[in-house]
Amino acid sequence: MVNYFELFNLPVQLPVNTAELTTCYQQLQKQYHPDNFAVATDNDKVAIVQKSATINDGYHTLKNPIKAAEYFLSLQGFDVATEQNIIHDADFLMEQFVLRERLDEIESKGNFELLDDFQAEVVARQNIVYNGLLQFIANQDWSTALNQIYKIRYLARLIEQIEKLQEKQFDL
Repeated sequence: MVNYFELFNLPVQLPVNTAELTTCYQQLQKQYHPDNFAVATDNDKVAIVQKSATINDGYHTLKNPIKAAEYFLSLQGFDVATEQNIIHDADFLMEQFVLRERLDEIESKGNFELLDDFQAEVVARQNIVYNGLLQFIANQDWSTALNQIYKIRYLARLIEQIEKLQEKQFDL
């Protein structure tokens, strides 16, 4: 497995320096662009296409703060994709219930002018959870960091629902 941090010559830490990431990504894309290997053997062309795909995957993973955090935890030995996604934080779960009720109420009343403020509130909450995640990672509190990832996923799904509702309002 390729270590994306090493691929882009970045320190294995969060948050990722996106300016450095982008600079290195552009350099690697130029270096490994398939057009540069038009006269290469078929095997070399396949290898270059695979390398280019790895570069793209790595860039998109590390550029997204949540995906970067999940990837970082995978480097620590956690299978974030298949780990048990159970949150035991009753306060957080109650907060999610209340937020979803508010979204349902906005939708049922057709009160779409509240959506932007509601989305900003949920995004702000997600940022707070993400900043907590960074602290838990810095302290190597892996189990709590995993819980933060799961909380971020809950909030991300809520944000997706808000965005779908925003799109829906224009379809009316």
